[in-house]
Amino acid sequence: MGKAGDCFKPQRMESLAMDEAEGYADEWEFSAGAGLSSRLTIVIDPKNTLFDATVGQRWLFQLIGGQRPEPDFSIFFEEWTADYVSDIWRGQRPYWDAMKEYLCSKGLSGGHVDELWRAASRKFPELESGGKPFPEVLQIMEHIRQYGVELICLWETTQQVEPRAREQNWTKGFDQVVTSQELGCAASNVFAYQQLRTQIGESVCVLHSAEARSLAAAARAGWLTLAIGRNAPAAASVSLSNWADLIPWAALRGNRQAA
Repeated sequence: MGKAGDCFKPQRMESLAMDEAEGYADEWEFSAGAGLSSRLTIVIDPKNTLFDATVGQRWLFQLIGGQRPEPDFSIFFEEWTADYVSDIWRGQRPYWDAMKEYLCSKGLSGGHVDELWRAASRKFPELESGGKPFPEVLQIMEHIRQYGVELICLWETTQQVEPRAREQNWTKGFDQVVTSQELGCAASNVFAYQQLRTQIGESVCVLHSAEARSLAAAARAGWLTLAIGRNAPAAASVSLSNWADLIPWAALRGNRQAA
C-alpha cells in the first residue's frame, strides 16, 4: 500500500479537500449516470491496507529454515493463498490443519511440521489475521467519516480470531465490521459483495483491497473498486496515488460537509 505518512498532514486536510476535489469528479458522474444513489459506502479489506498482514508468513518462513528452495516468503506461500485460505476464511476448515497439510505438500517432513506446530500454531493465525494498524490511515479514515461516508470493514478472519474480531481498537474506526466467517465466503468471492450490497441498501459501494482477486470479485458484482498507491494489485475504477488523496475524493462525494 502507499505510505500514508509520506504526504499526510492533519492541518492540510481541509485545503486538500477544497483544492483537489474537482479532479475526482469523473467516477462519481459515471455512477450517477448509471442510476446509482449518491450515498457513498466504502468497504475496506484491512489486510495490507490498514495493517501488515504478512508478519505471520514472514515469521513462519524464517522458522522453516533451510528446507525451502523459494527465495522469498511470498513465493513460498503463493499456492497457500490460491488454494487453501478460502476454506479457512469461510469457516470450513481449522487454520493449522490446513497449514500442516500445505507444509507437507511443500516437502517438509512430518517431524519438522510437528516442531513448527508446537512453535507457531497458537500465535501464527492471529498474526496473519491482524496486526498493528498504520496510525496515519486511521486518522484519514476518521476525517472521511465526517463527510457522512459509511465505512465498513470486510475482514477475512480465522475461527480463532473471529469471536474477538470487534475487540480490536482499530475496528472502532468503522461503522460496521463484517467477517468472512459471517458471510460464509472469502473476500475473493463475488457472493460476498452481493450479500453486502443487500445489507448496505441503496448506496454507491466502493471496495478498497490489496488483493487483486477481491477487487475483481467486487467489480463483477457491479461495485466500484479503489486502488491506492503505486503498487496497487490490479486496475481499479478509482485510482489514487496515496491515502491522503482519499480525503478530497470523499469530500466531493460524502453526504455532508465536515464540521
